[in-house]
Amino acid sequence: MNPFKKSSRSDRNDDNRPDLNAEIESHLQMSAADLAGRGASHQEAAQKARREFGNIPLIQQTARDQRPFAVFFDDLAQDLRYAFRTLRKNPGFTLVAILTLALGIGANTAVFSVIDSVILRPLPFANANRLVWLNGKFPLSDLADISPPDFLDYRASNQSFDRLVAMGNDPSPSNLSGNRSEQVMVSIVTANFFETLGIPPLGRDFTQSDEQFNLPQVAILGHGIWMRDFGSDPSIVGKTIRLDGASVTVVGVLPTDIPLLSEAQIWQPTPMRNQGMQFRRGHFLKVIGLRKPGVTQAQAIADMDSISDRLSQQYPDTNKGWSVRQRSLSEVLIGPVRPAMLLITGAVGLLLLIACGNVANLLLARSTARQREFAVRAALGATRGRMIRQTLTESIVLALTGGAIGILGAVWLVRLLPSIGPSSLPRLNEIRVDTTVLLFTAGISLLTGLVFGLIPALQASGRAFTDALKASARNTASGSQRRAGSILVVCEIAMSLTLLVGAGLLLKSFWLLTQVNPGFQTSHIVTAELGLNTSQYSDDAKRFRFWQDFESRATALPGVEGVGATSELPLNGEHNDNAFYIAGHTYGPSEFDDANFRQVSNSYFATMHIPLLSGRSFNEHDTATSAGAVLVNEAFGQQFFKGENPIGKHLRFATGPKQDMEIVGVVGNIHHDSLSEARLPEMYTTFAQNPAGQMHIVVRGGANPENLATALREIVTSIDKDEALSNFRTLDAIRDASIAQPRFSTQLLGAFAALALILAAVGLYGLMAYSVTQRISEIGIRVALGATRANILNLVLRRGALLALAGIAVGLVASLGLSRLLSTFLFGVRPTDPITFTAVAAILAAVALTASYIPAHRATQVDPNVSLRHE
Repeated sequence: MNPFKKSSRSDRNDDNRPDLNAEIESHLQMSAADLAGRGASHQEAAQKARREFGNIPLIQQTARDQRPFAVFFDDLAQDLRYAFRTLRKNPGFTLVAILTLALGIGANTAVFSVIDSVILRPLPFANANRLVWLNGKFPLSDLADISPPDFLDYRASNQSFDRLVAMGNDPSPSNLSGNRSEQVMVSIVTANFFETLGIPPLGRDFTQSDEQFNLPQVAILGHGIWMRDFGSDPSIVGKTIRLDGASVTVVGVLPTDIPLLSEAQIWQPTPMRNQGMQFRRGHFLKVIGLRKPGVTQAQAIADMDSISDRLSQQYPDTNKGWSVRQRSLSEVLIGPVRPAMLLITGAVGLLLLIACGNVANLLLARSTARQREFAVRAALGATRGRMIRQTLTESIVLALTGGAIGILGAVWLVRLLPSIGPSSLPRLNEIRVDTTVLLFTAGISLLTGLVFGLIPALQASGRAFTDALKASARNTASGSQRRAGSILVVCEIAMSLTLLVGAGLLLKSFWLLTQVNPGFQTSHIVTAELGLNTSQYSDDAKRFRFWQDFESRATALPGVEGVGATSELPLNGEHNDNAFYIAGHTYGPSEFDDANFRQVSNSYFATMHIPLLSGRSFNEHDTATSAGAVLVNEAFGQQFFKGENPIGKHLRFATGPKQDMEIVGVVGNIHHDSLSEARLPEMYTTFAQNPAGQMHIVVRGGANPENLATALREIVTSIDKDEALSNFRTLDAIRDASIAQPRFSTQLLGAFAALALILAAVGLYGLMAYSVTQRISEIGIRVALGATRANILNLVLRRGALLALAGIAVGLVASLGLSRLLSTFLFGVRPTDPITFTAVAAILAAVALTASYIPAHRATQVDPNVSLRHE
């Protein structure tokens, strides 16, 4: 007679009996398994479990009233309660598993928050998917800027864009006068620039009537400077401010700054009708277009190409061979960092898989200790699906708990990111853990729980009942469990080696990058920016006199060893080139040569320690009335005067100095754009003949040149109270900032690789330690039969070494394929660098053997008497 059949006749006729029996059986299995876990035999556990169900009619009535969904959720609640009770009984296992998962999930959450904010989130512009970046293309480059006359023709003639707008090449420093003078960054833009971006200012946008002949007389304030300097006062619109000594009317205030496009603080209209804007060879405008709805990219390209063809026929001397390249604004602003972000995403993905492997191995070991429980549950009729569901519930509880802790770590990392991340990372200050990131973490936690819990669940539930009873007698792992654990460890080691190889290649690449000689000395040099008022210093003579006065006073300061200035500072992200013609060379229509162009003071090369290789440097005889002189670097001579001495050759610039220039000297090459790029041809003219209005001051001082900042500011103020120096930095800091992106990627991947190595070592140690525990009786018998400690040590180490070698072999094969994806990030290192591969494999092998030696040494301490007595 079935003891559970205590219901009335109406109960016996209930159609819900199968669900009822399943419900009761579930409770029975839970209770029996719990009792078995406390050490009771199978029969005792079953009898005690049955006695615990004294109020069967009440349970039957409750189950009968439940709907299928309610039954499901009740089962789920039972599984959760049992999972929490089981995990609470094993605090050591639970803590290690949760912390391991928190590490992997937290790292993935932090990286995803960066990916979401930087790449996935739409640009902060209205109709961002229709915004297009337009570049000029010609035989020497496909990333050229566009000249003002060409822009006006494109704006007037195109049929594909609602608007075409442009901004100047780079913001320049200007003096904002008030209670005190300060330098601010100013950029020029064309009419309707902000409305095109979908950022209408408070007040009004620039109109084409603002694109005047003379210097701009109106301005739009950036949001940050409006709050800082003008107290967020909306009445500033319509008032005047003093900018570079001129009265400028504020016509608008931006509702937000747009650092993705420019770091400018104040915006002014481009004087498109000014005489200086009429040169078609003067390419310095960055153009953005708002494509019309329904117009495809192919149609827009065809439209702009037809205009380019017309201009090339109309102006063959300047436009032949020119066209327009179109790219989405997102590709231009975000595209450069996308490969690095994807690389880091792949790295944290591998780290999470390694963490999953570790926890899966822990669960496999734990399932061996729970064989008695699974045997009792199977004896009581539990199905395989039921046991899989319970085991997966425990795994998901672990994963969700680890995910919750991982979120806390991710929040901390995201808050730390602005101080450790490279300034070149776009939208750095927008990165945060928001709802999207939390949903991602929840999803990845659930997926993680399924990934690392499925293998142990299948192993625990898939064993035949007879095998389970036999195994439970000794509490030993089955062969399939041992194989599964070994495979997981091999995979962990392989993935760890892949990460280590990537980190090793990047580390070697970064080390080689730091050893690059930039061609100048960076130590003991402080730099500052100075932008002279365009109204007060409108002619070359006034600008040059200002510089002479500053140089003489700064040179007299105690400890100053040299003072110089340049229009573009190396490694500062600034670029300027100039077209030129070499005397005696033949050029066709729209043909010219092109090289980087700098305006420098006579003392610049000595201050920067840039060597003079041949000829002479600039001197006091190079004046505004003397013959034009130009210095070129060694790369210039090699490219344009192959096998010839460039000294004495003559150049004619397409824009800038009007007179012909004679090459009077050759200086050493420098890395101007970055340390990783080739040294490009460069030309230098002297301030005496071509003074810059915007300049970078370089001062070489003693041990602490940054202490000169106050004295240098006072010198500028004493010369002209309306002028100010800004942006004081050391040249060492500028060099460090230029390699911030590769440093950040290397450090991040290196940290992930180190964590992966630790997790792999812990995983191997755990497997070997558990293996020794399982084989304690066998080891005792071997010792009793005469096995030495060396024999036992070799027995255990041999298995650890085989697993490590298998993982290293698999990892090397995978690394050979995946390392090629790093080629674009490497400098001076091949993706298959044998030294890196060998060193990483050796390090991983040493760590793996160390992890195996500890349990192996413990095995040699086994007392055969204790082991055999236990057996």
